[in-house]
Amino acid sequence: MRLGLIAAAAALTMTTAATAQTAEQGQYAGQLRAMFTSVAAGTCPADLMADALLKACQEQLPQMLPALKAGGPIKAITFLKSEQANGERYEQYQVTFTNGAPSKWTIGGLQDGKFRAVFSLGD
Repeated sequence: MRLGLIAAAAALTMTTAATAQTAEQGQYAGQLRAMFTSVAAGTCPADLMADALLKACQEQLPQMLPALKAGGPIKAITFLKSEQANGERYEQYQVTFTNGAPSKWTIGGLQDGKFRAVFSLGD
């Protein structure tokens, strides 16, 4: 299932230095799940999204909603890796919905308790 891109913040230039640690675990899975659940219900979560991401989500909601509803509930969220970009942490997850193929999603840019980026570049 391709949901497209929920982009936020200014250009996300991933000058990455992967922090690949064998036992590393993700920190943002719960927030990512909450975002998907909220968007599937027709609302962009202002408590989790920074202004630019919230605006992008609201603009893209009509296109995302049918795909999320068709995908059904999230079956699994699996942490893949984290990266540092411009001094901020970004985490990549494989998200598997009840209906459809798994897709990779990145969440990050946490600032003041809100995320500035959530996106999928497709698989």
